[in-house]
Amino acid sequence: MNEGRFSLTTLLAVAIIVGAGAFAAGRGTNTAPAAQTTITEARSMTPPDHGGEGTPAGHTHAGGLASPRHDLPPGHPPIDPSAPVMGSALDTAAAQETSLSWTTPARWESMPNPSSMRLATYRVPRAAGDAADADVSVSQAGGAVDANIDRWIGQFEGDAAKNAKRTTRKVAGLDVAIVEVEGTYSGGMGMGKNDGPAKDWGLLGAIVATPGMPHFFKITGPARTVRAARPELDALLSTLATR
Repeated sequence: MNEGRFSLTTLLAVAIIVGAGAFAAGRGTNTAPAAQTTITEARSMTPPDHGGEGTPAGHTHAGGLASPRHDLPPGHPPIDPSAPVMGSALDTAAAQETSLSWTTPARWESMPNPSSMRLATYRVPRAAGDAADADVSVSQAGGAVDANIDRWIGQFEGDAAKNAKRTTRKVAGLDVAIVEVEGTYSGGMGMGKNDGPAKDWGLLGAIVATPGMPHFFKITGPARTVRAARPELDALLSTLATR
């Protein structure tokens, strides 16, 4: 009997030890899933990598969309945010428009500007025998002086360039280039929309090298009328002053 009880007691002790081991082993196996859940939740709070290309355009680090910019019309090309703002250049040009002053000849009549690119427009009464008045445009734009003179001469057909005259002078510390050309005028401001090339036409122009961008004084019209306006243009140039 004692041997039987010992065996039963031994078995009971072994069972208790095995159960305790299994319980401990069970606790150990349950720990791993809990830790995995915690890791998964932590990863879900990390912003996606987007393939190493950074945050998509318009996406904020807070997880929302950035405030939308002004909508572009259909078909409008994308605007490069790094491109310079045109408004700044326009503001600068507007400030330079009043940087030069001059006295207008009494015979010249002020006219409405047919283009926003002009600062002023005048009409020079026609000379005897001419069929039209001359047009005077005052503008300001960029470009090299010689390139602009070549462009003006290029508005005449044939060999007008051979007879073109160029002179220079200095007024109020400003360099002034003057060009005269006559011939068949093939186009430009001062002609009607449906007009063809005009024969016996003249161009008298002055380019004033003002700081920033030069000013242009351009007279076009019948050759006699333009020639008669030369003393008046010279007088105007003598009154130039920067503000």
